[in-house]
Amino acid sequence: MQAFVLFFKQGLSHILDIDGIDHLLFILAITVFFSLSHWKKLALLITAFTLGHSITLVLSVYDVLNLQRDIIEQLIPITIIITCINNLFKVYKPTQVNYQLLYIMVLVFGCIHGLAFSNFLKMAFFEGDNLLASLLGFNIGIEIGQLLIVGVFLAAIQIVLRCFKKLKHDHIIIACSILLIVFALKIVWDLL
Repeated sequence: MQAFVLFFKQGLSHILDIDGIDHLLFILAITVFFSLSHWKKLALLITAFTLGHSITLVLSVYDVLNLQRDIIEQLIPITIIITCINNLFKVYKPTQVNYQLLYIMVLVFGCIHGLAFSNFLKMAFFEGDNLLASLLGFNIGIEIGQLLIVGVFLAAIQIVLRCFKKLKHDHIIIACSILLIVFALKIVWDLL
């Protein structure tokens, strides 16, 4: 139980830490597209992301899957850019959202993000640690942290929309998506 609590705290702090900005930016890129009335669909997307994250963490910690850190670090901002471009396409060419495809995309992107953190997690394990409890604790911490961020961001969107009556949700989607693309491109630039 001690390993679970320790890694739960690490998972929670990872998502809430500014050093995990790439993770936060991705969660915001997913969240901005949704309104408060679609919170259940968004919560399922966030869980799909955590599931993908969990799969690659487990595979990596058990040395089943290993990719070069440089490749993973380049892929993470690309996931943010693709998500934001998807947001922009949905605003400019509104069609029925294919949630099954969106869940698969977010699951795959979660796998990529999970690989980025796996090396740190491997180093954090100590001899005798309960690996399963540690991984479970870490991923539940990540999930709760993500849901907190989603809740705050959705509330902020609602407040902005109520304060500025002429502003539409599409305007927020466009502005946030463009801003997130700029941040992601800066991450790519810094990695070069």
